[in-house]
Amino acid sequence: MKVEDVPVGDVLRLERRSVVPEPASEYIEIGIRSFGRGIFHKDPVSGADLGNKRVFRIEPGDLVISNVFAWEGAIALASDREAGRIGSHRFMTFRPADHRLDSGWASWFFRSEPGLELIGKASPGSAGRNRTLAIDRFAALKIPLLPIDDQRRVAEDLSGIEAGATGARELYEHAGVLNDALAVSVALRRDIDEAAKTRAGWQRTPLGEVLTPSTAQVPVDAAEEYLIAGIYSFGRGLIDRGPIEGAATSYRTLTRLSQGDVVVSKLNGWEGAVAVVNDAFDGFHVSSEYPTFTPDRSKLLPQFFAGIARAPSFWDDLNIGARGSMVRRRRINPSEFLATYVWLPPIEVQEHAGHALATATDASSRRRHALKRVDALLPAALNEAFSSLG
Repeated sequence: MKVEDVPVGDVLRLERRSVVPEPASEYIEIGIRSFGRGIFHKDPVSGADLGNKRVFRIEPGDLVISNVFAWEGAIALASDREAGRIGSHRFMTFRPADHRLDSGWASWFFRSEPGLELIGKASPGSAGRNRTLAIDRFAALKIPLLPIDDQRRVAEDLSGIEAGATGARELYEHAGVLNDALAVSVALRRDIDEAAKTRAGWQRTPLGEVLTPSTAQVPVDAAEEYLIAGIYSFGRGLIDRGPIEGAATSYRTLTRLSQGDVVVSKLNGWEGAVAVVNDAFDGFHVSSEYPTFTPDRSKLLPQFFAGIARAPSFWDDLNIGARGSMVRRRRINPSEFLATYVWLPPIEVQEHAGHALATATDASSRRRHALKRVDALLPAALNEAFSSLG
């Protein structure tokens, strides 16, 4: 395969289409996500709102580059969805100067490791906001140009992989929505009214009657290493934050997690940052910002509470108890968490429901692992396609 090193300016031309906003017209601006994650559309705005802002029309087939964040992969190929959209002066739009370059191939190359290395060299500076890619520096870059037919084949292959990965992700995410809905339905039984629940032995119970604060606090040893956990919001479970050395934390004690413990984030508990510890996080640690509780298993099974923890209505109850008016300053204290009421069925009903909830939890775990593999497909294919050009 013949490869020719050519200056970018020989095969790509800057094409600007200046737009003068009309006050009564509506416009949609584009943005570009970093790390090769593509173009997104902002909310519509009127020409009056744009005022004197310099904007330019985007057309399908444009190679669009953010001059501020090109160094971290804010590069994309405009599709038919971008027809008629606009971008600020920060987004440079290029078209092939002649038949030697396929713009689709160029968009993939500049998102690959060899391409980003070149972009980085042309984006001097140490702080992200100061690493600006200038048109002249970009034009001076020399890229390893494949024959046009090979470019098109590579671009087509990578686009196919991207489409497949996107489709798989959408299916997994939809399955996740259904899975969470099943878990919430099993735990809350909204098909039964409160009177029927009471007749069946359900009780509206404050969490303080079935949860007690964990006593598994351990003193931090500067010479030891601790596995640290956090909590995703919106009932998405625990996060592996990796190990930390005792000398690197200011906390004097940490709480050791055990399977079945209930953990809540003081800062984000009101938006669903509540989780039940599964076997994968047994032995991890959390700081005092994550109050941890041990369930009385004669009254509350951890797996049953895991279903409650995924319910938006439960988060609403926590939100009511949270203190503070500014969103990011809202906090929920242990006493407020324990004062929250939940409906609990007899333990044998929880046991029966636990089988379905365990299946849902297991499915969630498998889905997360599958999503990681899906997300790794395109980067692996991208670097495989261009590794020989580095």
